[in-house]
Amino acid sequence: MLDLTDLSSGYGETQVLHGLSLKAEPGRVLAILGRNGAGKSTTLKTIMGLLPARGGSVSFGGKKLTGLAPFDIARLGIAYVPETRDIFRSLTVRENLDLAARRFPCPPGGWTVDRVVDLFPRLGERMDNGGDQLSGGEAQMLAIARGLLMNPRLLILDEPTEGLAPIIVKLIHAKLAELKGDGLSMVLVEQNFGFATSLADDVVIVSRGTIVWQGSTEAIRSDVEAQHRWLGV
Repeated sequence: MLDLTDLSSGYGETQVLHGLSLKAEPGRVLAILGRNGAGKSTTLKTIMGLLPARGGSVSFGGKKLTGLAPFDIARLGIAYVPETRDIFRSLTVRENLDLAARRFPCPPGGWTVDRVVDLFPRLGERMDNGGDQLSGGEAQMLAIARGLLMNPRLLILDEPTEGLAPIIVKLIHAKLAELKGDGLSMVLVEQNFGFATSLADDVVIVSRGTIVWQGSTEAIRSDVEAQHRWLGV
């Protein structure tokens, strides 16, 4: 579904990714793990065209993404939930959701505003509140809901539990597990090892911009040496 081949990218004169290659399969959840600064978020930004690739390629469903603008990549069916959430804080929850719903057509049985509110009832209680009045957990729910309203074929999430209280982490986990059960393909960057491996089918570990380990969730859970060497857990 998603294929990165020898991908290189970075910021200014600093190269972060050095020939990174990975695949994400349809109907599965891929977790990208690694220490801070390993290149995980850079990988997601390069996939989405927010950073230009300096080498290699990215393809999605057989179509080359390298060189496309972020909005064109989104229209092909990839929704991106960034670590910073990036909701429109000057708009209400309702306006944030309506804006996403209007921009992307809804197929039969697809995601609507009513459906995302069913998934995140708290948003229904906060519809007329401004984005700047939301807690961190509510903002994360809104960011995920906005991504779902794009009716994506692939949902990409960068550190969805960052800064959240344990009870909210548990809620976000339950909702992502529900989406997985519905067959939604996902790529997940996450520092929380337990959270990531309880959702993922496949795992890759990134260190210094390259893949240093890849395999199944079961394999990384049993590979204590790899956990200590590459994750420090």
